[in-house]
Amino acid sequence: MTMRVGVFGGTFDPPHRAHLRVALTACDALRLDQLLWIPAGQPPHKEESGVSASLHRAEMTRLMSEADPRFGLDLGELAGSGPSWTILTLERLRREHPQWDLVLVMGEDQWASFSTWHRPNDILAMAEVAVYRRPPTDVARAPDHPTHDYLPDYWLPGEGLSHTSTMIRDTLRQGKPVDHLVLPSVAAYIRQHHLYGLS
Repeated sequence: MTMRVGVFGGTFDPPHRAHLRVALTACDALRLDQLLWIPAGQPPHKEESGVSASLHRAEMTRLMSEADPRFGLDLGELAGSGPSWTILTLERLRREHPQWDLVLVMGEDQWASFSTWHRPNDILAMAEVAVYRRPPTDVARAPDHPTHDYLPDYWLPGEGLSHTSTMIRDTLRQGKPVDHLVLPSVAAYIRQHHLYGLS
């Protein structure tokens, strides 16, 4: 049976409520049968030494994937070696599930650098692309200005999302609470495993 499946990848270090908002918006606006959370094994644009251990990111992402029955978890990138190229994940999913119609979901900040991704034209041929757009008040943010002429298949209606994983890690290192920024289960996991400098 044909299914419409969203592909939502990222470092998820940690996954937070802004990620959840993007995922839920994609499910609703695109009428997805399922959305796969896919933690990156070795993010191509990040230093490996600066990324938390795969097992922790996998478990935190699993906890996020339990937030909605339409969510699923795919750990295929964590099982591989080398950079986690999006096109390789899409090709694997197409081989394993030829009946799926894939929709790649990303934020506007990721879309801004899409032309630098590995084989961007092949990505567009393999899946539709949906970009979560920030509201007009944030258009002036330089990182969101695409440096390419590609067009997504869908612009998802966005809202101001002020927090990032980097900000959350910095907040934790300062000893401040982040319970309002992540799900309670993720916050508990961070405390249990003393992540991000927690003692």
